[in-house]
Amino acid sequence: MVKRKRKCPLCGHDKNKALFVQKFANNLVHKITSCQNCGFIFVSNSPDQKYYSMYYKTMSKYEHERDEEIHKIYINIIKRYCKKSVKILDVGCSTGHLLYKLRKKGYKNIFGIDPSPKCKDLALQNFNINIETSDFFSFSSRKKFGLIIFAAVFEHLEQVKKAVDKTSKLLSENGHVFISVPDGGSFNLNFEEPFGEFSIEHINFFSISYLYRLMVNYFPIHVHSDGKVIYSLWKKGNDLNYSIVDYINKSKEKLSNLKKVVDKTPSKIIVWGAGSLTQRLLKTTNIKSKTVRLVDRDKNLIGKKLEGILIISPQQVRNHKEPILISSYRFKEDIVTNIKSMNLKNKIITF
Repeated sequence: MVKRKRKCPLCGHDKNKALFVQKFANNLVHKITSCQNCGFIFVSNSPDQKYYSMYYKTMSKYEHERDEEIHKIYINIIKRYCKKSVKILDVGCSTGHLLYKLRKKGYKNIFGIDPSPKCKDLALQNFNINIETSDFFSFSSRKKFGLIIFAAVFEHLEQVKKAVDKTSKLLSENGHVFISVPDGGSFNLNFEEPFGEFSIEHINFFSISYLYRLMVNYFPIHVHSDGKVIYSLWKKGNDLNYSIVDYINKSKEKLSNLKKVVDKTPSKIIVWGAGSLTQRLLKTTNIKSKTVRLVDRDKNLIGKKLEGILIISPQQVRNHKEPILISSYRFKEDIVTNIKSMNLKNKIITF
């Protein structure tokens, strides 16, 4: 086993501050350090990923571990956000117990990988599930997955960012990633065994904030901690870009409905409201050809023109009999109340 100085697995910085040296039997030593750039806590003298891949292949202790309660939590989160038709990859799936439980809930398109050959045998024997003997970095697939599960995996990985990058390539366009990790942000609360969280196999220590930093190219769908474990589901893509694109598409749909309302109005109308909505409608609908006057309570606007249409005050509406189209969402109710209080008889049209 060749050890080396490990850079921060989150930001790649090579300067760190020693926090603690954890010694184990057989001369195993873990240097618990804090990155001087981003503050992430990790083991700075761990072997490379090839060592861990071989370790979990030959020394796996997870063939018989099945936590019913924690799997229920996983499944409840997945059920809430992922369709039954989604293609699932469970990384480090052990004997396939979680996949088995998901199949019982209606998820049929399931697949798992684990570096231990014994896990493959047990998955088929116990649950009739075919899994592949492979570590994540060696695994390849032509097909994309809609959900990739990393249940208690990221704390073990020497190359965490590389794993996230590969995940992005294996995920479908709107795919999800489920991640559970020990909550390092709560290690100091209600513990019994001294240094029990500094496991022989755990080389990364996440809090919720650092999980966010790792998943910078994803946006959170669900994140919570029970004080021991962080449970999270992430969607592929930039949250700002996704939100704005979704907003644009939904706005286009709403604008289409506004156009239909405008098209049904009489040939001559008064438009109450000279704000941003009206200014957009003047360029995106045929409202300009129908509008004889614009109305607004803003004294700075009264007497001015938009697209050649005069803006008048509410009092001046008394000189007009045309229907009034209220061009406002935020102040619609206030405008209706104002019109009624003025005893105006004009027909009122709203979006």
